[in-house]
Amino acid sequence: MFASLARTPDSLGTFGLVFWGGVLLALLIAVGVLIVIEQRMFRARGKGGGALFVRLCSLPILALTVVAVLFAARAVSGMEGLAVFYAALLTLAPLLWFGLHGLAGWLASPRLGRGESAWLAVSGLLMLLSPVGIISALQMPYFHLVRLIDGARVAATDQRPLPHDVRPVLRFRLAAVGGGTGDLLVQSLRAPAGVTVERVEAMSGGHWADTATQMHAYMCRNGADLHFAWRPGTALPRLRLFWRDASGTALTEFQPADPVVLPPAADFVPRWRGNGVDLPAPLPRDLVTVSDQKDAGGYFRALPVSLDRAHDCLLSGDRLAVAPSGDAASALRISVDLAATDRGLRAEYAKPDPRDRNARAL
Repeated sequence: MFASLARTPDSLGTFGLVFWGGVLLALLIAVGVLIVIEQRMFRARGKGGGALFVRLCSLPILALTVVAVLFAARAVSGMEGLAVFYAALLTLAPLLWFGLHGLAGWLASPRLGRGESAWLAVSGLLMLLSPVGIISALQMPYFHLVRLIDGARVAATDQRPLPHDVRPVLRFRLAAVGGGTGDLLVQSLRAPAGVTVERVEAMSGGHWADTATQMHAYMCRNGADLHFAWRPGTALPRLRLFWRDASGTALTEFQPADPVVLPPAADFVPRWRGNGVDLPAPLPRDLVTVSDQKDAGGYFRALPVSLDRAHDCLLSGDRLAVAPSGDAASALRISVDLAATDRGLRAEYAKPDPRDRNARAL
C-alpha cells in the first residue's frame, strides 16, 4: 500500500496533480466556509463555544468509530468477518457517532440540546461523505480530459523509428516443478547512448495506460533499456514508448511477439556467487521469489518492491535478499503465467553446495 502511495505523484502526472489538487483545495475551502456559517448560527443563539467544542470533538469521535468498526470486523475471521464489518458499519458506527456527539454536547459549555448535537453530527457526516461523492463523480470527466490531453500530446509528438538495438528473441528451457520442462522467451531492447525513455504505455482495455502504474510481469526496465519475458504463444500488449534524444522527444510503437521460427532452446542455469546470482537474462522482479532454504519445502518470498518502475529488472550481479531478515537467498523460484488455464510454469533453483560447483534444479 505504501509503495502505491509513493508512486501516486508520478502516476497522476502534472495535469492530475493540478486537477485533483485544485479539487481538494476547493473542498477544503467549502468545508471551512460551512463550519464558519455553522458557528455563526450557534453564536447567534449564544452557544458558539459549545458548538465549537463539539465540532473539535468530531475528529476523535471519527477515529474512535473507525477503530471500533475495524476491531469488530477483525475479531472474526473468514467471510463472516466481512458480514460483521457491514453489520458494525450500519449499527455500531451510527450509535457511536451520534451518541458521542450527544455526549460532547452535554459536556460542552454552554450545554447543547439533543437536537443541536444531532445537527452537528449530521452536518459533520455530510462534510465527510460529500467530498467522497464529489471525487467519485469527477472520475469520469477527469479520465475524458486525460484522454483528450493524451491525444493532443501524441499528435504533437514526432513519430520516429525505434532507436534501440532490438536483440533477437532467446529461448530458455526451465526445469519445471513436478517434472518436465517449460520454455521461456526473452528479448531485450538496448538503448544507445544519449537516449532517455520518458514513459512506456501499454494498450489495456482499448486505452493506453502508463506501465509505471501497473503490474507487468512480462516487462521490466533498466533505465532506457527494456527487457521482456513471456511463454511461447502468449499475446503481449502493444507498447508505446516516449523517448528523447538530442533532437527532441519522439514516439515509437513496439510489440514483442513470438518469432516466426522459435530459436533453439538453451538451459536456464543461474550462476550463483557469494551473495547473489547471475541470471542468463534479465527478468522482471515480479517473476522471481526467493528463499533462504535450499530444500524444496522452503518458504519463498517476493523480492523487495522497486519503487522506481524505470529500474525494476533483476539483473546479473544483483544481490538477492530474503525479507525481512535481509539474508542472502539460497534458492529462487521463477513463476510465469500461473493464472493461465494450464497452470503456468514454475521452476526452482537452489544454490549449490560449496563442494559442488554445478547449479542444480530442484
